[in-house]
Amino acid sequence: MAFSTNFDGTENPLSEGGVWINNGLDWTKCQKANGYAFGTQSGVGGYDDSYAYLRGFSRNVQLSAVVRIPNPNVIGTHEVELHARWIDGPHVAQGYEISLNLSGDVQIIRWNGPFGDFTLIGTVGNYPGLKDGDVFSATALENVITGYVNGVPLAQAIDDTFPSGNPGIGFFRRAQGNNSDFGFNSFTAESLTGA
Repeated sequence: MAFSTNFDGTENPLSEGGVWINNGLDWTKCQKANGYAFGTQSGVGGYDDSYAYLRGFSRNVQLSAVVRIPNPNVIGTHEVELHARWIDGPHVAQGYEISLNLSGDVQIIRWNGPFGDFTLIGTVGNYPGLKDGDVFSATALENVITGYVNGVPLAQAIDDTFPSGNPGIGFFRRAQGNNSDFGFNSFTAESLTGA
């Protein structure tokens, strides 16, 4: 299975004909406008990341997104996320977050289910000079999750906690700045066969 979007049009919350979903009541939703997707957080809600995910994918996936930073002078704690093996409910969101922040740090985080319950797993890498148009990608293949920027592998984790789930995107920010300071111009997800 494969899916690709350029986030054309304007939607809040992000749906694209019901393709994107978010059933969580404790987290915020994604939106799109001006050709890119971004979050809806207030910046003061703690770990209420904005997210949306797809359905019908295999456990092994390859994800890719083009980073959008409209203001090169933006400051603050902003994060774009690729998600793998994601499932949710009103008060549960679990799966793997591969995150990239404004300074270029790449981390792999396991969301354990309840609000605010997460674990940093694996290595942490840095890509100096992150800029508008950079390609952020990830793979989840069996128990190995890897995050890349512009094809360079920067973070990896080995984890067997979640055997299934679907791909998605997410965004996080603190009080500084605006949701539209950081987002994705495009996104592609593709199911992979097992190792």
